[in-house]
Amino acid sequence: MRTRDSPLLLLLLLLLVVAIVFLLAISATSLPLRSPKSRISTQKAIRLLHRYGYLNPPNRKRVADPISVARRIFPRYRSDVFGMTNPNALYRNALKVFQRRYSLPVTGRLDSSTMELLAAPRCGNPDIDPDESLIQSERRPSRVKRYLIGDPKMRWTKKKLTWQIHSYPTHHLNRSQTHAVFQHAFNKWSSVADLDFVEEKNYYKDADIVIKFGSRRHGDSIAFDGPGGVLAHAFYPMPEPVYSLAGDAHFDDEEEWWDGPHQEYRNLLSVATHELGHSMGLGHSSVHTSVMFPYYLSKWKRVELDQDDINGMQKIYGAPRPGKVLPEIPDLPDIPSIPETTTVKPDTNKQIDYCNTSVDAIIEVRGLELYIFKGEYQWRVTWSKTVSDWISYQLRDGPTKIAYYWNVLPPDVDFIDAAVERPDSLIYIFRDNKFWLLADNKRLAGGCPRSGLPLTKLGLPASLRKVDAVFKWDVNQAFYIFAGDVYWLLDVKTHPPFGKVAPSPDYPRRIKDTWRGIPTPVTTAYTTLNGETLFFDGSQYYAFDNTAMQARRGYPKPAKLGIIGCQDT
Repeated sequence: MRTRDSPLLLLLLLLLVVAIVFLLAISATSLPLRSPKSRISTQKAIRLLHRYGYLNPPNRKRVADPISVARRIFPRYRSDVFGMTNPNALYRNALKVFQRRYSLPVTGRLDSSTMELLAAPRCGNPDIDPDESLIQSERRPSRVKRYLIGDPKMRWTKKKLTWQIHSYPTHHLNRSQTHAVFQHAFNKWSSVADLDFVEEKNYYKDADIVIKFGSRRHGDSIAFDGPGGVLAHAFYPMPEPVYSLAGDAHFDDEEEWWDGPHQEYRNLLSVATHELGHSMGLGHSSVHTSVMFPYYLSKWKRVELDQDDINGMQKIYGAPRPGKVLPEIPDLPDIPSIPETTTVKPDTNKQIDYCNTSVDAIIEVRGLELYIFKGEYQWRVTWSKTVSDWISYQLRDGPTKIAYYWNVLPPDVDFIDAAVERPDSLIYIFRDNKFWLLADNKRLAGGCPRSGLPLTKLGLPASLRKVDAVFKWDVNQAFYIFAGDVYWLLDVKTHPPFGKVAPSPDYPRRIKDTWRGIPTPVTTAYTTLNGETLFFDGSQYYAFDNTAMQARRGYPKPAKLGIIGCQDT
């Protein structure tokens, strides 16, 4: 009897083992495999639940950060949990809402499956929609949340939108490949909705959607967290305020980006398509196959819009018009594999660091960026604005040859002595005993010839060989020209189109009599974003006290500390 049952018993055991292996294989495809990184503490779980909208302090409305435009653009969430004074109950309830949303076992505990999903790479935007409280979510166990459309005001009121890339990934992808990825992502949304996306190639025109790659604190008060974790975030469309981050999308530059599925790197097309969904007004979806699902669980997943995504987009903007033609996606060659070691001859131009050299001139243009000039090169530095301060600075490009960017100037203008922008957005460029008046880097203004005009056209003496600095003083919004140890007041309003310096005997005046403590001659001068006047003297600079009318105490300091975007090292 024993001998007859042994084969049957072995067969049953074998079938049981096969079944277990099969079940494990199925479960492994639904969520990422557990790793040491997926084990998170209760404290980190609380932080993540709070970050993504599930956990808010009791007896307190969830409001926007008053000092941040960025946080104000995110939808405001209500927290109708005023009666829940027990923090443990609040935490368990938040876990249940999270578990229910993503079809996990609803235990109210930080179990392994919840831990794995919370720790997975994802979008940084919150999940909870503006009209859904935690208690409401708890009371609707049968409802599966699909696409989320935010506040009705958070939508574009026009059908043609412009986009522009302001900064690019540091690793692997070049500019052409990055442009192709985003064109592909925009085409995916345009193919299912009555929206058109056009790349804005004129930098002097504001784009509706600005795309940036940055790391850690990158200018919007919502810092990235390094590799893994949050990969990107985007801001919902918003008609007011006009100057804001509405519609913009930011990507963590510490991630390793690729233009498609890759074993080791992040799929930029997948993440870009998701973030641009936010830029259109879509929130997160609980549907695992949706592009708007916030977690990135597979590096090999093809980027295809789910019906859930299509329904949400068409709910806001309607179906695409018949016969719609999408912009062509550039046919680029595959990105070559990256060798383990690479020896590249350095570009000598790239060795120039504007933070570690003296500068010839600094100019603020359009209230959006600074141009920093040194020799035949320039750098462009951009910043981001918040309600109370200007907080983030980023090198947009450079060094670039002046002759290449400012090609409206004669080719022999290989350095700039001084530059400033007028209230009418026209730009003065000074070189030796000449000046130019520009509309932008490609157009002259006021009938100014390409060969330039003599300084005498501004009323300056014929003996003057060059100007050292020209700047707008924040106190009276007047313009001043410095040359040697004297200065002039430049009237840019009553003597069109070029302006005129105030006549003698009032001017010129001695710099030391008015701008006390400032050495002469200065290298350059400019007024910072907060209205402070800085004077540069070679490798050092002075900050000027506009009230006491003298250089501030503690100066001079290293010049790089006076240039936006540079830090002490």
